[in-house]
Amino acid sequence: MTIPRTSKFIILSSLYFTQGIPNGFFRHTVPVVFRESGLSLEDIALFLPALYLPWVLKFLWSIVVERFHSKKQGKYRSWIIPLQILTAGTMVALANWQFGTSLSIFVLGVALINIFSSVQDVSTDGYAVKILSYQERGWGNAIQVGSYWLGFVVGGGFILMLMNSLGWNFLLIAMALITLLATIPLLLTRPAKRAQKEEVSQSLNQSIGLLNFLRQPTVFKILILVAAFRMLEGFIRSLVPTMFKDWGMELNEIGFTLGIVAPGAALCGALVAGILVTRLGRLHSLLLLGSMQILSAGGYMFLSSTELVDSSLIFPVVVVDHMISGMTTVALFSLMMDWSRKEHGGTDYTCMDCVGVFAMMFGTGISYLIAHYGGYTMSFGCAIPLTLLSLFIVRTLFAQIQKENHWKSSHSNN
Repeated sequence: MTIPRTSKFIILSSLYFTQGIPNGFFRHTVPVVFRESGLSLEDIALFLPALYLPWVLKFLWSIVVERFHSKKQGKYRSWIIPLQILTAGTMVALANWQFGTSLSIFVLGVALINIFSSVQDVSTDGYAVKILSYQERGWGNAIQVGSYWLGFVVGGGFILMLMNSLGWNFLLIAMALITLLATIPLLLTRPAKRAQKEEVSQSLNQSIGLLNFLRQPTVFKILILVAAFRMLEGFIRSLVPTMFKDWGMELNEIGFTLGIVAPGAALCGALVAGILVTRLGRLHSLLLLGSMQILSAGGYMFLSSTELVDSSLIFPVVVVDHMISGMTTVALFSLMMDWSRKEHGGTDYTCMDCVGVFAMMFGTGISYLIAHYGGYTMSFGCAIPLTLLSLFIVRTLFAQIQKENHWKSSHSNN
């Protein structure tokens, strides 16, 4: 059964929306809970990376998803639906946890949600690669990024701002209900029926999906390209919450700025990029939008060098930066989808995404070291030449990748 284009976009927007909720929740709300529970900043710095470990290990989940699934329900569909239910159930269980009680229960609940969400992420990415045509991927990735940021607003902005008025229990149950409701569009869509020959061919290839991807021509150049681009995300934006905190901003102000204003700007950027990527082509979009990250670094460098900073200065910089972030993410994700094979989309896309996550972590560490020894202004200043270096790497490697006949058919419009 062929899925109509509108139905594809509705399904993907619902699933990516539910991905954004736990990510926003963990990035902004979980540290607050840790702090309210008496943990020091040093302890929080140890706990948070451990809780995000499931996302770093997504390449392992991708192998499991590709290998074990229900043929009747479909490879990715048979994983997504149960995982959504498990995530919602864990949120309901976590709603019964109370501040001041055992923190280990809270950590366990957060860890389980992260595991379920990361496997759902792998399955949804593979599902998107499978159902979207080349012409639909620009808008598809705009929907991916935009819906994710809408979910991020709910989990990272509204939850933090409404916790005191509505209560922890109510908000966690609300998150669970939203997760279940977002599963309905996929439930209403029947899995496509595939020919027996296709099923046999897929089953023979699933066990070597990851190795097959790594054996493709110039694949390591692709991974370097992805890493060079994603490193800037961690290098530039990871410092912002810490910088705001050092300025003495209240948590609700940080939550509003980074949990409401920033995702809204990223959503707008993603929608704009959906048009630009289709019209300009993958490479031109990547270079044009990537070069705009110089504006992001320059804006934060200006803020960090200003003695008196208020919201009239902060908001414009945050809005411009996150619009750029939304646009660059769409441009890169479109290429990553192009470089993913239809029948191993979960494995291929996730392998590239994990390399990007490692690069972001590396960029984050380097930026914090520079900020520690030289200050925020120096760190953001270093981001400008790094952006230029990243663009040079992207342009050079993309040209080399395109020389391989293996990839040309996927990028005829570049």
